[in-house]
Amino acid sequence: MKSEHLFMVIDAGTTKVCALAAVMTEKGPQVLAAGSAPARGIKKGVVVNIDEAAESVKRAADTAAASAGRKMTKALVGITGQHIAGVPSTGVIGLQGREITPDDRVRAIDSAKTLYIPLEREVLHVIPSEFILDGQKEITDPVGMSGVRLESKVYIITALAQAVQNLEKACGKAGIEVLETVFSPAATALATLTADEIGRGALLIDIGGGTTDIAMFRDGALVHAAVLGIGGLHITNDLAVCLNVSGADAEKLKITAGAARLEGRQENGAVHVSVPGDPGRKISRQQMASIIQPRCEELFEMIKQEIRGTFPHGPVPCSAVLAGGTALLDNISGLAAAVLGIPARLGMPQGVSCIKGSLRDPAYAAAVGLLAYAFEHESLNGISSAAAGSIIGSMKKRVKDLTGYKEFLEMMQKKKKGVSYV
Repeated sequence: MKSEHLFMVIDAGTTKVCALAAVMTEKGPQVLAAGSAPARGIKKGVVVNIDEAAESVKRAADTAAASAGRKMTKALVGITGQHIAGVPSTGVIGLQGREITPDDRVRAIDSAKTLYIPLEREVLHVIPSEFILDGQKEITDPVGMSGVRLESKVYIITALAQAVQNLEKACGKAGIEVLETVFSPAATALATLTADEIGRGALLIDIGGGTTDIAMFRDGALVHAAVLGIGGLHITNDLAVCLNVSGADAEKLKITAGAARLEGRQENGAVHVSVPGDPGRKISRQQMASIIQPRCEELFEMIKQEIRGTFPHGPVPCSAVLAGGTALLDNISGLAAAVLGIPARLGMPQGVSCIKGSLRDPAYAAAVGLLAYAFEHESLNGISSAAAGSIIGSMKKRVKDLTGYKEFLEMMQKKKKGVSYV
């Protein structure tokens, strides 16, 4: 096994840092081990103390490496935070009637990057949504066609450069070389959304500890992303204040007996649970739900406003998929469906081999998604990938600028016959 095929992915969240050690094969990444540590020095996805964040990353990475029995020093790292911003852009090139080549496709995308980006911001991804050839719209891949004028429509995701640098510094102090910084929802989508959902139009909702990441898809492409300042910790704090318990006890109550809302028989049943720090005290699940539900409704109302702002004239996404640890709250999918007016389901990680046990959990969707991202976009140097002959594979030096979901869908369709995903 070649050392360059060994790597890690690191998901640095507000409440925990998760590291997965993996080996890359021609059929995809295989998880060797996992490690996690409480997050310190990270607030709402942003590093606020480099030394503390570095220690958290190191603990998670060392645990994963020790369990895998291999030394690993390179990683893909997910990033989120309210500093993330996305903006649509358009580019155009002339062709003089000749056949379009892969280089022309890249030039068309590059022309869309001429949009002014402030110096304090860094481009994470330039995601193609469609091409227009001589007025013909909704072209997925123009290569091989002939025309005069090729237009590209893209979605550019940027981050505060300082936030990216601080995250990379924290990883560096932990002994980890950052191969690529990836917008977390772009990775989470690969692990939780089906090809059909991405094609028809879906809404990804990743509820983290301090923030909630949302990503909206239409016609197979990411068209809008945002990070909202509400997460699972807000629910925990609400419980702590309203029930007069410690934050640690409130978190345990939320995990063991919390519900976004009670339905049917649950509403009539007087089920009580003990407070972890005070076994003699009982709290009803109905009382807890009455505290949790308003906060969840607030979150979904904020998401509803994002949908309206993105699709003022419709059509809205066909469905919603919930990821993140808070997605495990009882009946939260039903509440999301009621508020958003579209079907909603729980997003379980998929598409990567050797995922088992606790990793089959929405809380690990972002980390698992980073593994899928590494394979689909050939983010590791020297990898022999099954996707080498694809559009993205032939442009591996430009992977950061070509995070296109239409290409991803095409590759998945081509792989179905020869590659098994579990």
